[in-house]
Amino acid sequence: MGDFRDLPGAPPAGAALAEAARLDATGVLALEIDSGDGLFPVLLLKGAAGPAAFVNLCPHRDLPLTYRSSAVLSADGTLVRCSNHDAGFRIADGSGVDGLAQGCALDVIPLTVDADGIIRVDAPGRTSD
Repeated sequence: MGDFRDLPGAPPAGAALAEAARLDATGVLALEIDSGDGLFPVLLLKGAAGPAAFVNLCPHRDLPLTYRSSAVLSADGTLVRCSNHDAGFRIADGSGVDGLAQGCALDVIPLTVDADGIIRVDAPGRTSD
């Protein structure tokens, strides 16, 4: 697991990703965020502990986790599964826990939800709201 900020086109702290209500309605949002340096793949999930975000790339194939399907959230809201080969990653921290994901991790994007219900990239070292 690396720091998503090291990747080209990574959105800066404070960048708006989506309205929280939009995530509540679907549970999964695959987005491409334009931060002025190209499109950046973001996967927003409504996990058991609240919203979570990752770089939407499988660490094995550099394909979006949602490449074959957007149905990547486990029924209990604790895992995201790669739609390419069913690797399972913990939503709490991006750690690989099942199948080909073991020993790998997703790049976590820290989040905050502002007073207007907008999900934003959180600042480094801050505790999310």
